[in-house]
Amino acid sequence: MSAQLTGFPTLKPAFVIKANIGAVSPVGLIHTGSTSLHFEVTSGTIETVPGFEPAFKAEVKFAADWFTIDHDKKNGRVDIRCIAKTAEGHAIDLRSQGVIELAPPMAKIFSMDPEMKTTPFGYTTAWATMTVADPALKSLESSTFVGNSRIIVAETGITIEVRQSLVVPSTVDE
Repeated sequence: MSAQLTGFPTLKPAFVIKANIGAVSPVGLIHTGSTSLHFEVTSGTIETVPGFEPAFKAEVKFAADWFTIDHDKKNGRVDIRCIAKTAEGHAIDLRSQGVIELAPPMAKIFSMDPEMKTTPFGYTTAWATMTVADPALKSLESSTFVGNSRIIVAETGITIEVRQSLVVPSTVDE
């Protein structure tokens, strides 16, 4: 007989981010031995999935990734800061950090290899938090989100698609 595991959180699909990448500014080797790059986001959206509350749709006004590649070149580290505005004009400050496995399909993207292609979900995990201006979205500030992403390579450019889920705490055992 096996004991049931308890106390673990669950996930609830929450929102999708689509971020269009613009200029890439190589910073170079930093004191940790990692390589640093800065990715500018030129436009994008954040939109809740059907059934998630509080629902919103926002347009990215500013975003960038202060990205580093580990010294051993096996993983990359995202450090994203984003300001978006809802359709009602309220600001959302989204921060996200995560890890990217630099498997060959991902390595081609970050080296701008002409053979790069759209990647599947599964190479990236990240967490996100928000600060909001709209009182109707205030519950988002007390939430943690986790997700993964893929990179879409098109003739028009590169888009990062991130699918984030709300971390739902386990029930309180009394």
